[in-house]
Amino acid sequence: MSSDDEQDFFSDGISDVLLNLLAKIPDLRVISRTSAFYYKGKNRTISDISADLNVAYVLEGSVRKAGNQIRITAQLIDARTDTHLWSETYDRELKNIFAVQDEISAAIVGALKDSLELEVETIPRVAASINTEAHDAYLRGRHLLVQRTKSSIEGAVKNFEKAIEIQPGYALAHAELA
Repeated sequence: MSSDDEQDFFSDGISDVLLNLLAKIPDLRVISRTSAFYYKGKNRTISDISADLNVAYVLEGSVRKAGNQIRITAQLIDARTDTHLWSETYDRELKNIFAVQDEISAAIVGALKDSLELEVETIPRVAASINTEAHDAYLRGRHLLVQRTKSSIEGAVKNFEKAIEIQPGYALAHAELA
């Protein structure tokens, strides 16, 4: 929902992090990124999406970024009744994206734990030791990579190389580059 189409990669990156963190919860079945992202930008009802994916609950949200400010909204929907079980909006200054991701993912996991009565011993956390500029390049690379055109893949390679140049030990950027 950002006014800048270039920020689409940023939203995808946060969605990726949340999908990965939620997938670490043993009692929670999390749909794959490919299937979840299929619905991005499509005008489908929660009932239709839940039927397609054979799920009882849908976590949806939006990410808006303006300058150094970010607003993330997350909502847990009971697909059978099309009602909100939980919803929250987070307005933050984007000093440390990893701290914001940790905070928001912890809140979402906590809400899921309470709403769905899940057994969660510890709330997963994002590794916060990654340079923000390197992570930004990584997210841009991921965004370009999934477009699967020759020019977008070439752009993705450049972004992964930039991330590695900024932070040589950034494992995710090395993995994507490989």
